[in-house]
Amino acid sequence: MRMRPSALILLSLLPLTAHAANDAAPVPVAVTRLFNHLPYGEASPADLAPVPGLAGCVMAREAVPDVERLLAAAQAEGIALGALSCFRSIAHQRRVFCAGLRDCDGEAASRARFVAPPGYSEHATGYAIDFLQRGANCRAVEQCFALTPGGQWLMRRAPEFGFELSFPAGNKQGVGWEPWHWRWVGAPAARARFAAAQASFPALPAAPRAQTKTAAGPEVRPPSLETAPGGGDYAVSTSRGEAAILLASSAMRRP
Repeated sequence: MRMRPSALILLSLLPLTAHAANDAAPVPVAVTRLFNHLPYGEASPADLAPVPGLAGCVMAREAVPDVERLLAAAQAEGIALGALSCFRSIAHQRRVFCAGLRDCDGEAASRARFVAPPGYSEHATGYAIDFLQRGANCRAVEQCFALTPGGQWLMRRAPEFGFELSFPAGNKQGVGWEPWHWRWVGAPAARARFAAAQASFPALPAAPRAQTKTAAGPEVRPPSLETAPGGGDYAVSTSRGEAAILLASSAMRRP
């Protein structure tokens, strides 16, 4: 794998511990996407915990009970679900994004179809998980997962446990269909973290939306990234120069 010196320098500027605040900050009206992916900061280690039923899987502490309940419910129906990836740091995401590429800078656009650039992955939040079915005749992170009993079970039952499919087939966000990638939105902090994505690029299936209230009254949905007034339209960067700059600065944002 060979990267251009400029890309190496810019990627090295990404903070390795761009931790989000304990309470998710309000979603900005204007959000810049990189190769169609939305920016996400990295969860604090203090907010993460291992998932007992998934060796090596670490997720946001508040999501773990629902993950365990989901696994138990699937097992009760004879389906053994596993996980290929749960929380991934921004540093880890950088390695995943460039793995196997001869020119990470030049091939970034095509790689981003199915792998988020560092600082733009839902995995960094601690709320996302890539499921697999143990023993199925389908390799991990392949679209054939949708045809496995585990993939079909998740489509029917995952929303009951606070999970929704981030990138359904034909999604408006322009990210490749990922039937294995689910995000947990079962608490206000998690819903706030993904509010921008939910407003403009709905998940399908989506987790039920409980009516949450604050001291000021009912929860207010953020404006759509596509229709927000006053300069709220999203921007999509595809040039190499802009991509390198965004990669270098992405993790500095708070989600």
